[in-house]
Amino acid sequence: MPTMIWPAREQGWQILNQYTKNPNLVKHGLAVEAVMRAIAQAHGEDVELFGLVGLLHDFDYEMYPHIGQHTIEGGKILLNAGFPDRIVRAIRSHVTENGLPRDDLLERAIFAADELTGFVVAVTLVRPGKSLSEVSPRSVIKKLKDKGFARGVNRNDVYDGVKGLGEDLEAFIAFVVDTLKPHAAELGLNP
Repeated sequence: MPTMIWPAREQGWQILNQYTKNPNLVKHGLAVEAVMRAIAQAHGEDVELFGLVGLLHDFDYEMYPHIGQHTIEGGKILLNAGFPDRIVRAIRSHVTENGLPRDDLLERAIFAADELTGFVVAVTLVRPGKSLSEVSPRSVIKKLKDKGFARGVNRNDVYDGVKGLGEDLEAFIAFVVDTLKPHAAELGLNP
């Protein structure tokens, strides 16, 4: 597969910061970017492409938090900024209600990485030391079963996302936790 030239990460970073003012949403973009890059590397895919999709997947959420607008309106912004349809379609595919089938690894990866990465960060933030080293796959699975914890996370999306990647839940949680550890400081976490 030939290597494509995508917009520079710096352009994605500028767009994220232009449209996203909530520091926690910026951190979420960074966390999902890290996981997407790791997935790409593990599968021999384009790390820059996967990283951009992870970084930008929720950049429009503050402006368009409602289903039917989120990623649709943001996609228009990205297309106008010169981002290719490949990136826009992958970002749009992570919102189930958009009705796009997830046809390839990029689209399945952003769906899996989004909810689970956010959930792992939430689990980390309630640990006494706010440290990723305090988070195990078992502790994440226990919190997934607790419907009162992180109510905004769709558990079915977590399970379906991991299944769509063909991964084992416990192994993929460990992969996410290990991927985030080197990025802990920029995510406001302890390693």
